Amino acid sequence: MRHIGLGLVLSFLYVQSAAAQEAAAPSMEPIVQTAPDENDPGRLICKAAKETGSRVKRNKICKTRQEWDDMRQNSAKQLDDYSKQAPPNPLPSS
Repeated sequence: MRHIGLGLVLSFLYVQSAAAQEAAAPSMEPIVQTAPDENDPGRLICKAAKETGSRVKRNKICKTRQEWDDMRQNSAKQLDDYSKQAPPNPLPSS
């Protein structure tokens, strides 16, 4: 009885390892990779930014091209809005 159980376990393990080898076999289709388009809004762009208070530490910031463009447009709009405002304490006229 003990030999039958051991035989069943070994045959089960053999079948499992054969199935795993078939699953791990590489496909015969070639993998084609293309370079990302420079103007693709979903393209990821990483930039290094200096950390405030440190001379050498830099943080890596990764965002999509669309996110970088949105940030640039928002900054320009805020600067334009700020420059159009009247000064808070105008100088008295003489």
